[in-house]
Amino acid sequence: MQAILDYSLNKFCPLIIIGFLIFSNLALNSWEPWVIMGMVLFVERFSFKVGYSVAFCEKNNISTE
Repeated sequence: MQAILDYSLNKFCPLIIIGFLIFSNLALNSWEPWVIMGMVLFVERFSFKVGYSVAFCEKNNISTE
C-alpha cells in the first residue's frame, strides 16, 4: 500500500504543484498557462520512454557508434 501511495505522490504531485503555481500567477483565460502545462505533460510522458530506451540499449550493448 505504501508503494502505491509513493508512486501516486511522485507521479501526480509535481504536476499539481506546477499547475497551481502557473494558474495562480497567470489568468485562466490567457494562453500561456495552457501551453506551459502542455509542454510539461509532453516532457513528463516522453522522458520515461527515452530513459527506458537508453537503459535497454545500454543493457543489450546496442550502440550507434
